[in-house]
Amino acid sequence: MPKSTTTGVSLAAGPFVEVQTKLYIHLPPCFANKPIEGIHEQLNGFLMRYMPQVDGVVLAHSDLKLLQTSGRIMYDSPYCHFWISVKLLVWRPVKGSTLYGTINLQSPDHIGLLLYGTFNASIPSEFIPKDKYVFNRNKSYNGSDSTNGDPDSPLMGASLLNGEWVHKSTDESIGHDGVIEFEVSELVRTNDMLTVTGSLMKVPVMTRRPSMLPKHSPLLSGESSSQKKRSAPEEDENESKRIKKEKKKAAAAAAAAAATATTAASEQEVKKEKKDKKEKKEEVAAVAAAPVVEGGEEKKKKKKEKKEKKDKA
Repeated sequence: MPKSTTTGVSLAAGPFVEVQTKLYIHLPPCFANKPIEGIHEQLNGFLMRYMPQVDGVVLAHSDLKLLQTSGRIMYDSPYCHFWISVKLLVWRPVKGSTLYGTINLQSPDHIGLLLYGTFNASIPSEFIPKDKYVFNRNKSYNGSDSTNGDPDSPLMGASLLNGEWVHKSTDESIGHDGVIEFEVSELVRTNDMLTVTGSLMKVPVMTRRPSMLPKHSPLLSGESSSQKKRSAPEEDENESKRIKKEKKKAAAAAAAAAATATTAASEQEVKKEKKDKKEKKEEVAAVAAAPVVEGGEEKKKKKKEKKEKKDKA
């Protein structure tokens, strides 16, 4: 990992930071004739990894500048060493800050989250206040998928197979529309990875909807399975109408294109036919004129010969 010096600018006081940094590059000899390409390849190796020099996960790099006109080759190493300046976009969450994550897993031990569709986070059960939330266990779950492949099954959501965390007083699911606000309680930096641990101890209660697990009914909500089955054909019918409409449009466009092509071809044929007729007429006229010219010359020649004989006589 190259040495560096950094200065950072936070973007809108969030976890994303632009860092202007100096890096000491060790360029392999295969990039001696194309150093910029070699530098970019090294910088690309830092992407989506935790970089201690900038204390965050590198997301992008830009504004590359060479700070030396030449590099150093030291001792028996074939590598070229020099300083560069580059701007890095870094994801750098701070302990005690507030983040939002999408719930993708719930269990009695923790709540799994996905941040910005990319980074993972976890809220252990010890950081979930038991006076506000309780884990609503799914009693029908026995460790295997009990949906039997039924898409209408209330247990189809993998994150709800064994239960979910709900608000103790209202029995509403934790979070709001699947998104939960939490406080960053710990950051673990190991093996080029940054792991976020969250806490709900100081975060206001957020709810998203009534619990998705059944109390006295195997249904997700008040909608019955027969209503769902009735709605499915309607959706299929709408989809088939849309497909038919698109097919008609495509057929009309193809017909218009074919008509245009046919018209162009017919115009070319007409032009060609006219040209051929004109060439034939010119050939006929030339053939007809040729004997006339030849006959006139022969008459003049004979007349001249007669005159010469007459003069001699």
